[in-house]
Amino acid sequence: MFHGLRNTLAVALALLLAGGVQATGNLENPQNGATESGIAAITGWHCTARTIELRMDGAVLGNAGMGTPRADTAGVCGRSDTGFSYLYNYALLKGGAHRVDAYADGVLFASATFNVGYLGGEYLTGLASSHFIADFPYKGIGAHVVWSQSKQNYVVTRAEPLLSPSVVGTYTLRHVSMYTSSGLAMSSLAPGWTVAGTMTFRADRSFSMTFTLSYGTQSAGTTIAGTYADNGYYLVNNGEVELVIERGDTLTLQTLGPSNGDWASLVISAALVSPPMVAEAAAETHATAVGVGVGSAIAQVVSGLGVHAR
Repeated sequence: MFHGLRNTLAVALALLLAGGVQATGNLENPQNGATESGIAAITGWHCTARTIELRMDGAVLGNAGMGTPRADTAGVCGRSDTGFSYLYNYALLKGGAHRVDAYADGVLFASATFNVGYLGGEYLTGLASSHFIADFPYKGIGAHVVWSQSKQNYVVTRAEPLLSPSVVGTYTLRHVSMYTSSGLAMSSLAPGWTVAGTMTFRADRSFSMTFTLSYGTQSAGTTIAGTYADNGYYLVNNGEVELVIERGDTLTLQTLGPSNGDWASLVISAALVSPPMVAEAAAETHATAVGVGVGSAIAQVVSGLGVHAR
């Protein structure tokens, strides 16, 4: 009798264990306590499910796609075609805390409570933005990210080493000159001209500039802000290429481009007045021109004065 009972229990235990393995599954995204935004996939895997139904805050979303190859589950499930996914626009939740439940053939097997970041619309269009994140994903490396409309989120485009010596810091303008294809347009070294302002380059690849140009009793100025890329021998400020003639305590830039029907060569020289750590912590200036390069902004100010020194 005991021998038969032992065999019966052994078989029952084996069936229970087998059933437990077959019922194994996992919800991987979103995870408990995570923050989600944009358009992303709700993903996971299950060993034996014929259907995976997803519910958001108790309301049925629908069935996830199934059969994605998952070699990492072969040891648990005895098969690898166990992955599931469901593309979802998290902006539909309009922020806040939410819960997703995953059902395998009608049986709940996984849940996650998470937060949602909301940008104020279900699908934003016509946006363009890019940023540089210093010391990410590792110290000494920086990552470039750009806005992706199709994903309603930022995506990484590339990573690159941080350059040294860097242009990070706050500089005071000391000299500006502009030459056009029709002759010398202006120089702050010429009688009657003066220039004042500052440029700040930050480690997060943002920059700002305040600029005032005077000729006699006339003055004109502007404030710009945006992003820059330091490529060693040249900078790209809001898409405008500026050659780096010298860097360090003195930063001298030269840019060449069209200006009011002419071609103009602009030289800007500035002196470092704040160390990098101070510059990184500096507050953003209020910009009246965003997305304009330094050279283009100064050329507009020179044109605005309506005077020419030859």
